[in-house]
Amino acid sequence: MIRTLIFDLSEVLIAGLVGIEKPLSRKLGISEQSVLPAFAGDHLDAVLRGTISENAYLTRIVTQQGWNISISELKQTIRRNLHRRVPGMDPVLNTLATEHDLVLLSDNAMEWVEYVRAVHPFLQVFCAQFYSYELGQTKREPSAFRKVLEAIHREPAECLFIDDYHKNVAVATSVGIPSLRFESAAQLFTQLTGLDLWPGGS
Repeated sequence: MIRTLIFDLSEVLIAGLVGIEKPLSRKLGISEQSVLPAFAGDHLDAVLRGTISENAYLTRIVTQQGWNISISELKQTIRRNLHRRVPGMDPVLNTLATEHDLVLLSDNAMEWVEYVRAVHPFLQVFCAQFYSYELGQTKREPSAFRKVLEAIHREPAECLFIDDYHKNVAVATSVGIPSLRFESAAQLFTQLTGLDLWPGGS
């Protein structure tokens, strides 16, 4: 029986890096398609694991790409994006919290999490929050999920994992956690209703 719902944060509840390509392409005079790939790679993995700072991460990007932008302005662009909420998820979380324990598991940098916690008080709906920089690993590793299960005292089959990234869903499934790939609040409602996990059964 599923007792706990484990949610991803970025692109499920709020925007992460997706969306910064629009203002940055205008600022830098480059294509939107070229922006997000610059943020990927080993340096992203390092900042998510907490082995380098946000400053070091962004400095490496600006240097490698030759972008004409200050680290301060790049930080501001990211933080403005972090304010955006995924439509329709507020009522979904509030309803689900009436009958289920809600847990957050996010691959995220320490500095971004500090900011997000300050501007998004809705995160208090989660009874536990886990971040990659604290775990020292990302959701690409099955052991990250095992650490969370141990911390919340749940068996895999007692949880449902919800994430927008198919590879994270696959890893969670590999450790026995039933999982859904998130597309929208409406889609999630339909799937949870089908699984008889929507409070009130409607």
